[in-house]
Amino acid sequence: MKIKSPLLAVVLIICLFQATAFAAENRLISARVPAPSLKNNLVEEPINQLLVIALPPSYFRSTQKYPVVYFLHGFGGSPHSVGIFARIADSLYEQNQLNEMIIVGINGSNRLGGSFYVNSPVIGDWEDFVVKDVISYIDHNYRTIPHRSSRGIAGFSMGGFAAINLAFHHPDVFGVLYSLAPGLFDENGLSQAMATWDQTFKQAYGAAFSPNPELPYPHSEIPTLDNSASDERIKANWENGFGNLPQKIADYLNSGIALKSIRIEFGEQDYYKWIINGCVYFSQLLTAQGIPHELNRFSGRHQLTNDLIEKNILPYFSQQLERVAP
Repeated sequence: MKIKSPLLAVVLIICLFQATAFAAENRLISARVPAPSLKNNLVEEPINQLLVIALPPSYFRSTQKYPVVYFLHGFGGSPHSVGIFARIADSLYEQNQLNEMIIVGINGSNRLGGSFYVNSPVIGDWEDFVVKDVISYIDHNYRTIPHRSSRGIAGFSMGGFAAINLAFHHPDVFGVLYSLAPGLFDENGLSQAMATWDQTFKQAYGAAFSPNPELPYPHSEIPTLDNSASDERIKANWENGFGNLPQKIADYLNSGIALKSIRIEFGEQDYYKWIINGCVYFSQLLTAQGIPHELNRFSGRHQLTNDLIEKNILPYFSQQLERVAP
């Protein structure tokens, strides 16, 4: 097609530039998505939830499909932290230091502060929300490679626990696992952890792991550690949250499906010493069962830093995720 008017040509160039810029600006998408798995919750949690989706630079210029990383934030956090991932990823893409991927931030906050991404008759079925509702939405609305080898899960703190929990429960869904400063108990972890938790965190943890719909809001059982029979039952539920790791590993092995890769990291100056102990204990259990994994220490605190995202998390998934469907 020949354009006879110079003015029209300029207008078309401007429009093309604006369209390209518009597409680029909309590579970071905030979306409210259906969450039917939460419909029976008792805390008035909405049955649509926030996702933040970061698309790679070539997404609007190609028809290719991409691997996906699902990120789970910490207690009181937000999926908007994926915006930092997107900014750092774009810089690495420009330097040809990162394979392109879709990054999805999943909301795990609720009225109590955090869901721990687990199923509960009080707060709703957050594990099902991730594994069923979110992945189905992303695979149906974006060009993904819908296979476990091209699907990774990552998380920090509460989300770090959840990444391990979900990957070990669903190795048929996720193939690559990264966990930063996860909530994990060794044999003494519960009492040590409770000493560092405020009442808000305890109520949220109880509603997730020892829910009791018969109790008043927030329907949460909290142990007093008085050694009474009723308290021992509650304590066992709490131990089974961040703890009971030998049984969780046994259940994972019984699935017969192995994760492609596992990496756990924690800061040596983490204020929550029980997290350090729990990570080391978990690694020892994995080693004893012959499960390949990495346990990395870094000089830092209980933080998700830009440096970790740039040098550890994104390169890890770039290397580990398959870019072609099997």
